Amino acid sequence: MVIGTKEGWHEFVDAVYDRPVPMTVDELRELSFGDRAIYNNARARYAQAGAFVKTPQYHAVQRATRERIMANQYRQVGKLGVILSGAPGQGKTTTLMQIGKEHELRRRNTGHPAAAKGNLPVVYVAVPAQCSAKALMCEFARFLGLPALERRTYGVLLDMVANALRRCSTELILVDDIHHLDLRYRQNIEASDMLKQLSERCGGTFVYAGIDVEETGLLSGTREGQIRKRFEVHTAEPYRISDEDGRADWGDLLLAIEDSLCLLNQTKGAILEAALELHRLSNGEIGMLKDTLQIAGNHAIEEGDEALDLAEFSRKVAQLQKQKQMHLAG
Repeated sequence: MVIGTKEGWHEFVDAVYDRPVPMTVDELRELSFGDRAIYNNARARYAQAGAFVKTPQYHAVQRATRERIMANQYRQVGKLGVILSGAPGQGKTTTLMQIGKEHELRRRNTGHPAAAKGNLPVVYVAVPAQCSAKALMCEFARFLGLPALERRTYGVLLDMVANALRRCSTELILVDDIHHLDLRYRQNIEASDMLKQLSERCGGTFVYAGIDVEETGLLSGTREGQIRKRFEVHTAEPYRISDEDGRADWGDLLLAIEDSLCLLNQTKGAILEAALELHRLSNGEIGMLKDTLQIAGNHAIEEGDEALDLAEFSRKVAQLQKQKQMHLAG
């Protein structure tokens, strides 16, 4: 699935991974080898692609995006947008894509004109490394399915992409990996200016996501005042458990992921016994936490235990501490 094309995006939006019907361990064992493999694969697919955990950060960014889509409906200049920044592993791309998916599904389900046949309510583009304005414009053209444009001038490209976005009634334009537009390099400055021009010439609301966007120059220097006035900045950070609210949010996240694993012998809420160990293993990062628990969940399914081995998390923490001590001693 190539998300950076309209066909790939539609495949992502259309994909539905339902939660497998619950059963007992005895019922699972009574299945044939093939049926058991199908059931286990469905559980893994649901945990990895079907169950999306809506964190407080997600709700905040989604709300900000919806507000700006409404505010931009009739604006000709000074369009409002959203920026999602943060370190790697904080779920920025996942958040960006899910916001786009839910917006498009909402438009389809309500019969909104933006989702009519031939329209594209959402466009998703990832900024390539060392990106020029023309190269970034070609990424938009590739998503839109415009003909080969390598020999076209920048001005012609801008006109074609802006016109296509208007014709397709595009409301939401998701720009991922915005940190590649490091404004210390002139070609990136031109690409950044191109995004502003495109924003003024089409009707869509722009949402940027990238690693430590504050360090790229996009939010400093001569552009800082204008960008900060028009874009609401959200910073995705690791979960903290130093206060009661942080521990509550961390616990909610653990419970949601525990439920998504669909383990047949897992006692609901048992994962909270390993809350501290899991925080130490993942550093509070949602990406690393999900990887850790999904691997542990797959192991529980393969071994037939059908429950997380909570003691294993304690052993891994002890192993990490030992490695750190050896490193310091060395």
